Amino acid sequence: MTEPASATHPTRVEFSSHELTAVVEAEGARIASLRLRATDPAASAAPDPGAGRELLLVTPWSGTTDGAWAMPVSSHEWHRRYPGGWHVLLPRSGDPVTIDGVEQPFHGEAAWRHWRLEAVENGCDATVDLRTVPLRLTRRIRLDGDTLSVTQEVTSFGAAAVDFGWVEHPAFDGALFDGATLALGEEAPRAFVEPHATAFADLDAPVGACTVEAPAIARRLTLAWDAAVFPRLQLWQERRGSTGFPWWGSVDAIGIEPASQPFDFGGDRLGALTVAPGETLSSTLSLTVRRMPAA
Repeated sequence: MTEPASATHPTRVEFSSHELTAVVEAEGARIASLRLRATDPAASAAPDPGAGRELLLVTPWSGTTDGAWAMPVSSHEWHRRYPGGWHVLLPRSGDPVTIDGVEQPFHGEAAWRHWRLEAVENGCDATVDLRTVPLRLTRRIRLDGDTLSVTQEVTSFGAAAVDFGWVEHPAFDGALFDGATLALGEEAPRAFVEPHATAFADLDAPVGACTVEAPAIARRLTLAWDAAVFPRLQLWQERRGSTGFPWWGSVDAIGIEPASQPFDFGGDRLGALTVAPGETLSSTLSLTVRRMPAA
């Protein structure tokens, strides 16, 4: 289920602001890279430990070329070739499931498809029509100074209402979060797990924002979203703690993932959201990356 690239529809779009550089790839409309721009040492009296650093996870096998062979179970194949970065999981996240006689692959069709990309000023637009459900997805990714914004539109082109699930899946380089804390709403800041450990949490997130204080790169990361669409936050921490397939102790990742329903959402629906025939559900997320105040 791929769409060929052309001169007008590239497979990769790169764009920059003064603070950040982003790369979007056609497969999954994945944000493959979000890098802090290098700074001029002469322009600052203090060294910048974050200058030039990649913020998103890049797995050791990212960028490798696969042959025709694929693992028969989609969850295994996803993990075998997972490159890191920021995916959108839609119309379903989690394990493969069959709803209304249609099998949904692990983490949803949208993350597996090749989207049509278009370079625009300060960003990239991406579109795809899903085949497992009658949904047209439009994704607009922009950089404005120190902020990356992602606006997703989900439009039904079918004759009946469509239920679906939606998770935004940004995975960060875990090494950047050594000594970091995450603040969610009124909760006390929580520490991330240490290297060589793993953890997963499915959290209530009624405020729609969280902040990470990351001293390793002297940055404060603020992720904001619409809590009416994403009332949950899934926190995935794989800090070289899994020594078997698929990570082999070589992946250090922190996933901070706004979600439309709990991770163990079950039943006979794809998810907790619904879009009526001809209607569109739209939502915007933003990630702002700023220097932490000097101690």
